[in-house]
Amino acid sequence: MAQEFGKRRKTMYERILIPLDGSQEAEAAAHEVVHLSMNPEVVHLQLVENGVMQSRQLEGYTTYADQIHDARKRSGEAYLQPLRRKLEARGLRVEVSVTNGAPLHEVIERAEKLDADLVLLGAGEGGWLRRRIGLSHIAPRLAKKVKAHVLLVQEGAKHQEALQRAA
Repeated sequence: MAQEFGKRRKTMYERILIPLDGSQEAEAAAHEVVHLSMNPEVVHLQLVENGVMQSRQLEGYTTYADQIHDARKRSGEAYLQPLRRKLEARGLRVEVSVTNGAPLHEVIERAEKLDADLVLLGAGEGGWLRRRIGLSHIAPRLAKKVKAHVLLVQEGAKHQEALQRAA
């Protein structure tokens, strides 16, 4: 049954997932959540690492792969902490995770686990849409595979330029 027009929920989006890849464009999505005039129940920052886990399949290198994986996980958690503190300073409840694997699969799995209402993706030259590590098509495929809304966020200056061109 379709949602009744005009009927309002407590907040528009209660659980927001923000997948990050280390780029400024992806981080723009984390900063944008503050400006969306929402009061979500929780914001989840997810850093998606790609590729380390495949090395576990090499016989005899399990321990070495585990050490690399642990080091990258610690590095990822350190990367997420400043973003977490900034959002918490704005009154948001923030969770973080570092996942490893195919980005599309990891984001879909995390969105389902969180029962996310919204997935914010950074858009731009170095972000989710155009990275040369297999992320160029994640937004359209993600939108088809998750129940949540998917919103692309441009980095501030690029967003303003696009608005000026459209005017």
